[in-house]
Amino acid sequence: MARFVLILLFFIGITPFLPNLLQKFAPQLAAGNIQSAKTADIDEAPRGDRKHRISANYQGQFVDLFKVNGQTVEMLVDTGATHTVLPESVARDVGIFPKAADYKYAIRTANGTVYGAMAVIDGMRIGSIRLKNLDALVLKDQSLGQPLLGMSALNQLDRFDISNGTLVLVQ
Repeated sequence: MARFVLILLFFIGITPFLPNLLQKFAPQLAAGNIQSAKTADIDEAPRGDRKHRISANYQGQFVDLFKVNGQTVEMLVDTGATHTVLPESVARDVGIFPKAADYKYAIRTANGTVYGAMAVIDGMRIGSIRLKNLDALVLKDQSLGQPLLGMSALNQLDRFDISNGTLVLVQ
């Protein structure tokens, strides 16, 4: 529970700073100057009523297995997080390799300032849901233990709903 509270406080702390980071670095993302892992193309299924349900765990959190750049990653869905966030070790596992100099974006949290690197996740799958070109942050492992699926991913969906302990993702 303490870990969840720390993660929640972290994202509450960084939320006010993320819009400025996006404005500042959106041109770099569009120009392809931000580190991006290359993977095989994700199959394009026709867009329609694709759904995936995630039941809350015993702590009331929505955790599930996602395919990130083809690799299986357990992620916590966090509607309070502006970005999808990966610990550095997970980023490496999915083919994202920020350089030491890329960790230059100061992010203030309730526990102090941490430094993150901007990245792009080429493709992510969960069930029949397929997402592409997701903005993400990479943090050092000691700053983040659990990968987070934030609004940068959820905004690519048609909608998501939480009801009776179940999160439903719809694309």
